[in-house]
Amino acid sequence: MNSDRHRRIPSSFSVPPGECIFCKIVAGAAQSYRVYEDRQYIAFLDKAPFARGHTLVCPKKHGETIWDMNEMEIAGLFRVASRVSKAAVGAVGADGFRFVQNNGEAANQVVAHVHVHVIPVMMEDKGKYSGRKSFSEEEMEATSRMIRDEMGRLA
Repeated sequence: MNSDRHRRIPSSFSVPPGECIFCKIVAGAAQSYRVYEDRQYIAFLDKAPFARGHTLVCPKKHGETIWDMNEMEIAGLFRVASRVSKAAVGAVGADGFRFVQNNGEAANQVVAHVHVHVIPVMMEDKGKYSGRKSFSEEEMEATSRMIRDEMGRLA
């Protein structure tokens, strides 16, 4: 088996880092509702969330799939996702959460930059997968502030 074939998952969403929306968010060139940032990772609210508090956690370094990361980087990504999940659940009063990490267009990865979805879930939504929701700028700002505050309390 040719291992090079497994190094790249084809995606029509592939773009150079300079055109990647998440790279633009990292650089501060695109608007986002940030909830966490350190030297290697950033977390911000999904602009079309499945639930209130739906947050994306991604490495600052561009890579399309998790195969573009080494094991230490993957561990760091999920360490941050775990911290963000505690803050998001606490901030929105959720009863649980989902981690979703898609790789490649076939797996429904829409932005070709590695990211983990942290999706708070309420008990009444158990077993349901709802569609994308829309929140006002004020609601997004308030939610991001609540998650940031929770991140600070958990630090």
